[in-house]
Amino acid sequence: MYFNVSQLLKEMGGAFRTYDVNDFASLVDGAPMTPISGVVKMMRTDAGIWVSAQLTTYVDCECSRCVADMEQFVRMEIEEEYLPEVDVNTGARLNFPDAMAENFYIDQTHMLDMSEAIRQYFGFSMPFKPVCSDECKGLCLTCGADLNDTSCSCDNVIRDPRWGPLLAFALPNEPHYN
Repeated sequence: MYFNVSQLLKEMGGAFRTYDVNDFASLVDGAPMTPISGVVKMMRTDAGIWVSAQLTTYVDCECSRCVADMEQFVRMEIEEEYLPEVDVNTGARLNFPDAMAENFYIDQTHMLDMSEAIRQYFGFSMPFKPVCSDECKGLCLTCGADLNDTSCSCDNVIRDPRWGPLLAFALPNEPHYN
């Protein structure tokens, strides 16, 4: 996602632009482009441009409980400062202290590329264990049956192995205490 920010770089601190975006971006290296929409706000700072973006997308993935294919809604809130590599008025190369090496940069043609920030924030925003629904029962740990579609007769009671030999004395209809 590219923005030409040459005019904004020529303005005084506090100047801003707002963009409604409906674009495509690669969220993971080597993955196909994914549609992204939202709002990008840019504000001129003393050193560069502060970007505030609220972006949303849907990605194909598997439910972590039942491994069904699903679409996951992902909301990203990006807050980053982009620093120019060259002065917009003179074209002179700008040097920043090594402490700022972690920042994002505006290239020599004054194009602000949000692709890397989107990839990084997507990694933080994507749920670690996506689920198809809050009511998803998952798979049986013993036979692998999808418990959303069927029930199984497996004994899935977790027993404390320290009671091993004594559990054999329990009556079949009595509850087992763990």
